[in-house]
Amino acid sequence: MKRDRRSTGTVLVFGIGFTVFASFPFFLANAGINPLTDHRFRGINPDQAPGLGIGALFLVAALAAFVFYEDKPPAGSSRASADHAADPHGVKRRQPPTAFVRDPWPRVFAVGPVWAACGVIATFIWHTFAKNTGVPGTVWGDFTESPLPAFALLCGLWAAANFSLTLGAIADAFNRTLWAIFLIVSVLIAILAITIGVVASNLLTMSPPAGLAVTVACLIITTVALVPARRFAVTRARATSQIDAAHETRLQSLLSTLGPGENLMLHFADRENPAGQILAATNQRLLLAAPTGTARPGQIHILDRAHPGQLRGASTAFRPDGHTTSVHFRDRPDMELVGGDPSAADTFAEALNSLATTGRLPQEDT
Repeated sequence: MKRDRRSTGTVLVFGIGFTVFASFPFFLANAGINPLTDHRFRGINPDQAPGLGIGALFLVAALAAFVFYEDKPPAGSSRASADHAADPHGVKRRQPPTAFVRDPWPRVFAVGPVWAACGVIATFIWHTFAKNTGVPGTVWGDFTESPLPAFALLCGLWAAANFSLTLGAIADAFNRTLWAIFLIVSVLIAILAITIGVVASNLLTMSPPAGLAVTVACLIITTVALVPARRFAVTRARATSQIDAAHETRLQSLLSTLGPGENLMLHFADRENPAGQILAATNQRLLLAAPTGTARPGQIHILDRAHPGQLRGASTAFRPDGHTTSVHFRDRPDMELVGGDPSAADTFAEALNSLATTGRLPQEDT
């Protein structure tokens, strides 16, 4: 099923799945089984079962930003973005694992309450089978005696999911322009998820009013933070989509210059700079081109060209003026392009090396 046709029912399916996952450590510990030891299944104290189960619930809820990953354009993406993702001439730009936060807001904001409700239902089932029913006057001890413990857990899980989505939105916003920030925030989400899972068991020993007060405060803070964070990610994604559209216009300009029977096989350019140069390989020549003022079809100038038989290979290197992609030829100077994504540049260079040595592009060999 395509991403933009998914309903909130998908959130429910994932919510049920994550509660089933969290139920395994609870029921194993409740039965006194420790699967992390040898084959004799040396025992574990069943009193630890509630803490393990709740910790697993909060751990997965705190990873919500990554759970819905799918390498397709998020719902609401323009047709140009979708076409770009399927562009056979260039390197496919993979969606970041946090792209879900750019889905329509009802779907994003439904994750917290739906998952929290699933977690509360699972916890009621756990309490029914638990050997340790808790100390009266605590969240776990009064779980079936008062609605306050259930609301405290509901707000806590909801807040954990919102917190994860907030950080995921921040990471997603910087995915293309400041990849280091994306990586740092992504690692931070994983670390905080483990931390939240470890300390979440403390909620069970709190009094219901105190637990509810803490989780409600966390829920308010994380919900308020999620709104601008998601908007920021959507705005940044919209801006980068415009950059992609400008690149597609530049590509169409290049295609309009090709002669009869000439087909574009491969190209590389700095997508973040639509006015920059573009390296291309066709079935008849290798080109270095650049837009001439306005990037409209036909408004592109061929700066350099070479015959495919002259191709010797390609390489990339970091130089003082920027990351440089070089195409090497026999008996003539190299073609060079400064800028662009280093990973995409490496892929382009590898494809040209394959073309130079085997006469085929890598995807043609599969």
